[in-house]
Order: sequence, then C-alpha cells, then structure tokens
Amino acid sequence: MIKRGIVDLVTASALWGTIGIVTQIGYEHNANVFQIILFRSLSSSLLVFIIFKNVKAILNRIPLIMGIVAIIFYETYVYTVNILGASLSAVFLYTAPLWVILASKVYLKDEINGRKILASILVIIGVYLIYFSKISLISIGWGMASGFTYAMLIIYSRFMQIKGYKDQEILASQAVWSLPFSLLFLMLSPKLTSSSILTGIYLGIIATFLAYIFFYRGMRLTDSITASVISSLEPVFTIVFAIIVLHQILTPLQFLGSGIIIFSSIFISI
Repeated sequence: MIKRGIVDLVTASALWGTIGIVTQIGYEHNANVFQIILFRSLSSSLLVFIIFKNVKAILNRIPLIMGIVAIIFYETYVYTVNILGASLSAVFLYTAPLWVILASKVYLKDEINGRKILASILVIIGVYLIYFSKISLISIGWGMASGFTYAMLIIYSRFMQIKGYKDQEILASQAVWSLPFSLLFLMLSPKLTSSSILTGIYLGIIATFLAYIFFYRGMRLTDSITASVISSLEPVFTIVFAIIVLHQILTPLQFLGSGIIIFSSIFISI
C-alpha cells in the first residue's frame, strides 16, 4: 500500500510539473492569464460536480475562503510563468516552506529551530544564485509571491483538514468557489482565445482534478511528511519537461540555485 501511495504522489508531482510547460506554450499562442484560470476553474468544477454529491458541505464561509485563496494562487503562478518561464517559476514555487515557517511562527506560535533557520537561509542563497548575473526585483517579487500564495494554499488546506473537512470537500471548495472569482477577472480580458480555453481545460482536468486525486490518495496511503517531500519533485519534473519540450536550458548557476531551493524544501520536511 505504501509503494502504491508513493507512485500516486510521484504521479501527482509529474502532472503538476506540466503546468508551467503547458502555460508557456499557451502564452506563445496568445493565451490570456485570466481566461486560462477561468477555464481551469470551470473544467475542474464540472468534474467535481460529477463525483461530488454533498454540495451542502461546501456552502459556508470556510470553503468560500478556500476558493479565494486558490484563485489568488492560480493567477499569481500562471502569471509568473509568463515572466520567469516554466522552469524558474516552478522552482520559486518551492520557496513556500519559507513562508510556511513565518506563518507558523506568527499564527501557530510554532518554534523556529536551527533546521528551519538553515532552510530559510538556503532558499535566500538559491534565489540569489538564480539571479546572480541579472537581478530583477520585479521578477524576484513575482517568484516569491507565487511561493507565498502556494504556502497560503497549503496552510489553509491543513486548516480545513483540522476542521474535519474530507479530501473531496477541500478539492470541491478549491474548484467550485474559485469559479465566480474567475468570472470577475474575465472582465479584464473579455475576448476569448482558443489557446486560453485549451490551456485552461488542460490545467483544470489534468493538473487540478486528476493531480489532486492522486495526491490526496497518495497522502492517505503514506503520510503527510512523505507527501510533502515527494511533492518537491514538481520543479524537477518541470525542468526536465522544459528541456525536452521547450528546449529551455538553465545556466549552471541557475541549476545550482534551483537545486539548493529544492533541497531546502526536502530538508525542512524530513
């Protein structure tokens, strides 16, 4: 059962690893970030309604907030891909442990130990190495923002689990309640493009609905620590896919910085 759970978690990481690749291809064909997120939310919501019967369970404030957190993360990450490219966007996503540490200290009064401090320093070093030759505050800002919003998604998902919400209810909250906010964002770019629709549908079906099914099942068959460590493979998959599909090669310093950030995510989780 544990081996099957690990396979599920690796599969989820690989599916998430395609997000930056597909999004960047979409951008190359004039896709729009707001439209992508709309169809991501729409397609995942439709699938959730097919398998999820207890709609009343998500009709309250806590699932609504989950939808808001999810839509902010979706928009930030997809927009970051347009600025940094697929590989570096995925790496910056895993600055999330740094933000989780800070949030845990502020809201949960968790102890900050030497391991956490070292991991935080490693993240900063990794970011510096990535931009050693050309430091752009805007690029770094968007990259860190994607990690921060991802951390908020992790923290709030954990909060919902503590409150007794089941995995399907968390996924339903994420998919369904992000939809109305996606419609509001659509007003900023009302002219639909086919590339936006196709990119959004892929992200909704493969990288949201299917990936989270594998992830939650894998976490249930293993444990949360194993799940968090294996999920750090996502940027590794993204970098490999970017090399194969996009011919996007990182410099040696960027590889080193990326490796340090990924290592720090694993180091803080074990």
